[in-house]
Amino acid sequence: MAYTIGKDGLLNFSGCQSDDEKLDQCWDYFVENLSNEEVRAFDGKLVRGFTEFSFNHIVSGSKNKYDTALDHDTAFVEKRAARLPLISKVLKGELKSRVCRMSHKRGGKTGVRRILTVIEIEFQYYIVVLDEVGDVYKIRTAFPATKDYYEQCVRGQGTNAGIWG
Repeated sequence: MAYTIGKDGLLNFSGCQSDDEKLDQCWDYFVENLSNEEVRAFDGKLVRGFTEFSFNHIVSGSKNKYDTALDHDTAFVEKRAARLPLISKVLKGELKSRVCRMSHKRGGKTGVRRILTVIEIEFQYYIVVLDEVGDVYKIRTAFPATKDYYEQCVRGQGTNAGIWG
């Protein structure tokens, strides 16, 4: 199944009859534009990690988004999935986005630095999360967000790293 991009630049699911067809369309886009391509970020670093695991995390969701210890329990979230085309545009600098660097803390340990980039399109926010591992980035996830959530992340520990695009 081929994918369809709408006038808004997002995946268009109007021709799909089920979530499975929508998921197939997302997978086709993901394979063609992200996992089979060498994606370089605007700053020249290679972006890796476009795997089936990252795909599943990007298009799925959690009913309890406030408990990060829980795995995603909703296999397909259309609002998240439709925004797949934004990932490569943000990374390549084709869309202007604000970039913040954050320490990554899990289990009381500070790990690799995390890059948080956000775009605002008509008062809608989309966050792409990357882990910085040496001289490459690793895609972590991407999701729609509210302005309040983004500002909370930045206020908590983010350092403005500038604008991409």
